Amino acid sequence: MDRNTRDQENKSRIISPIPKKRPYTAFAGIYDKVMKQAPYLDWAEMILEAYRIGTEKNIPKRALDLGCGTCKIWKFLPDKTDLLGIDNSSEMLQIADSQQIRGTRHLAELTSFPPFPAKFDLVFSVHDTLNYFLNEEELFRIFSQVSEVLESPGVFFFDVSTLENFKKNFQNKTIKENHGKTKLLWRNEFDPKNAILKTSLEFNGPDFSGVEEHFHKAYPLETWKRLLENSKMEILGIGSDYDSWEVRPKANYWNFICRKK
Repeated sequence: MDRNTRDQENKSRIISPIPKKRPYTAFAGIYDKVMKQAPYLDWAEMILEAYRIGTEKNIPKRALDLGCGTCKIWKFLPDKTDLLGIDNSSEMLQIADSQQIRGTRHLAELTSFPPFPAKFDLVFSVHDTLNYFLNEEELFRIFSQVSEVLESPGVFFFDVSTLENFKKNFQNKTIKENHGKTKLLWRNEFDPKNAILKTSLEFNGPDFSGVEEHFHKAYPLETWKRLLENSKMEILGIGSDYDSWEVRPKANYWNFICRKK
């Protein structure tokens, strides 16, 4: 029987399709609950370590967060740092605003930076934001813009999910979670031919029931290196899983320290 029809006395009743939302609309309302165990302090410490390696200074004056979301990590960065962020989800930014997290936030696409009044001595992006970009041209555009807005010297730090992470932790896996009155079902499908992970988030709660579809792509290490070098970025170091500055073949995440050439 087709999931959208049911015979009733020789008639068919059409069941409305599950409404779909763009990423980080419905998810925004429970995102911080889902991420309550996220190691924000560890991420912040490695970002600052990367900054010290690249500049031989301790505290950045101005930092730009790419894909800042609800800005939880900002709570773990130095109070003296002027923080700015970019995200394309107004819902996520509204969460940050409602919690009165310090700093300035811009609703924008990462492929098209808004104008900034001054350059930054630190640009960072965490939690596999850059895996959301499914073609190299978009990544090259982002890296080129980073090079343009960085001070010299300035540091660009970011993480990316690896192919190993997609295959080991997500491939064809379904995860069920409850967050208050909202039930969340994660359905993951990984296509090894194009290295794209499709995650369908199914929400069932009092405020919204529907689906968001998220797509991530895992790129080979050599692709990240080439795109950075073509964007006039010098790679100072590559680490694994926020705990060492060495590339491990089984790492879930790679961490990059870069500097403007």
